[in-house]
Amino acid sequence: MGRAPLEIFDEKQANTIDQLEVGQRIRGQIRFALQVPDLKASIERLLSNGTIHVHQPVVTPWGDYNVRLQDPEGIQVTLFQAAEQ
Repeated sequence: MGRAPLEIFDEKQANTIDQLEVGQRIRGQIRFALQVPDLKASIERLLSNGTIHVHQPVVTPWGDYNVRLQDPEGIQVTLFQAAEQ
């Protein structure tokens, strides 16, 4: 899938990220964030395998293109394409 940074957030930072990506706080203990070279292709691939959109893609304040998805087990995944791509 791509690079996967380890991000550990307190409640305040988790709220900030959820507000940016989804527009509201979504509870959950674990969320994966994976950098991908082609966001559109990665979204299509995951959606065709049972993943659902939590929110449509957004551009973050730092210029990355992010989308929030949820796998069939309920785990949320953020895919992002770096700004320079």
